[in-house]
This record gives sequence, structure tokens and C-alpha cells, in this order.
Amino acid sequence: MKKIAILGLVFVFAAVVNLYAENFTSDDAVDLTEKAVELILSKGIDNAREILHDQSGEYIKGGGELYVSVVDFNGVWLAYAPRPKGVGKSVLNVKDPDGVYLVQELIKTAKEKGSGWVKYRWLNPKSGKIENKEAYVKRVGNLDMYASVGIYK
Repeated sequence: MKKIAILGLVFVFAAVVNLYAENFTSDDAVDLTEKAVELILSKGIDNAREILHDQSGEYIKGGGELYVSVVDFNGVWLAYAPRPKGVGKSVLNVKDPDGVYLVQELIKTAKEKGSGWVKYRWLNPKSGKIENKEAYVKRVGNLDMYASVGIYK
């Protein structure tokens, strides 16, 4: 009887966790990126950075699963909520496990197309596994920087 009760509790717990788990979509990534671009254009990157880094703010969702990254066209972090101390550091040569120069691809897409999707693989902190990820990237107006938001696929 105890085993059945424990098993029942496990199922209830799993259902509750699944109910509150957020499955972010491509639309979520596009919407958050667009919102961040508007924020940067209206407030400037220095003021926007504080808002983008606010861990309880509207630019970080799902306990940090969805966030905005802002990088200039030299590959220098301008805003990065998961690691704000990284601001000012070059990430130009960051590669995924398959050797894709992620930031260079994001810069190329922002420069050449204005916006678009970049596919790569990255460590998902929730699963602890390397997974497929896509980032929506958009150039910030006519400035030499982009904003991006990635989602696991």
C-alpha cells in the first residue's frame, strides 16, 4: 500500500512540475528579441543593460532559461544576464561542440540580413546535455550590435 501511495505522489509531483515547466517557442524568442531591441533603441545600451540583467525582470523568463544577449559587431558582450561579469569580454571565437563559430554566425546574420535564425548545439543547463538550440538575432537599428534570444529545440 505504501508503494502505491508513494508512486501516486511521484505522479502528482511530476504532473505539477510539468504544468509549471515552460516550453518556449520560436515566437517567444522573436518577441523577446524585438522587445529588447526597442528597449536598447529607446534607452541606450548602458541603461538597457541594467534592465536586461534584472533577474526578476521581464527580460528573463523561466528561471533564466530565456534571456537576451547583446553583442557588438567586434564580438564583445554588451549584455548577458546569465553572467553579467562577462560584459566587456570578447566572445567572438566561441564555438559550439561541432566547431560552429556561434557569435561570428550571429554577427554575419545580423549584418547581412538584419535578422534571422542561427542553429547550433549548446549545453542545456536543465538537462545537463548538449542539445540543439536556435537563436533569433536582430540588428539593433543601424548600430553595430545585435540582440539575440536562443531556445532549445
